[in-house]
Amino acid sequence: MLDVSLIEPCFDAANSYLLQSGTDFAVVDCGVFDPAFDAFLKARGVTQLRYILLTHGHYDHILGANALKEKYGGELVISAGDADCLTDERRSLNAYARFGTQTPVEADRAVSDGDALPFGDGNITVLSTPGHTPGGVCYLIEDCLFSGDTLFCRSIGRSDLPGGNTLTLLRSLETLKALPGNYRVFPGHGEETTLDAERRWNPFLR
Repeated sequence: MLDVSLIEPCFDAANSYLLQSGTDFAVVDCGVFDPAFDAFLKARGVTQLRYILLTHGHYDHILGANALKEKYGGELVISAGDADCLTDERRSLNAYARFGTQTPVEADRAVSDGDALPFGDGNITVLSTPGHTPGGVCYLIEDCLFSGDTLFCRSIGRSDLPGGNTLTLLRSLETLKALPGNYRVFPGHGEETTLDAERRWNPFLR
């Protein structure tokens, strides 16, 4: 049974999540690894991570990943299409935003569409959803969809930043819309929603 917690406080309004299934822990996105983030993990009994899952390579989702990995271990996972964001501040956009120091780090695993990552008693499935960035992905596990900056509650991610593409993003949204059944949606910014609610109320999924 998967347990999901929003890690508070959020960095630059970007969400990070802690996942637990059995004795396995994973973090989805990490814009900062500061004392509050560390305390959050410790309070929930985390001593070792299995994965650090990055939905895409923008600075507000990756800047803390290196420090988090140094403290808690875990495979650093990002798509092959965004892996260079971990070593190139121009690709991560941190060269322009300058929210903090980006320490270059290599991915342990560069994933592609359909890849399955063992976690707990099941798998985390990678779903390729480019458009916000060339290598944006979502992660599916049980009834949960971690949508990064592809899909938000009643909105979608930007496609006007370097590497973005509006038509590609719209095709990715069609992929999400076509998923069978309903999912709890945990976006990269904003509040939790459901896929059924977005199918009904999000103008980009109608």
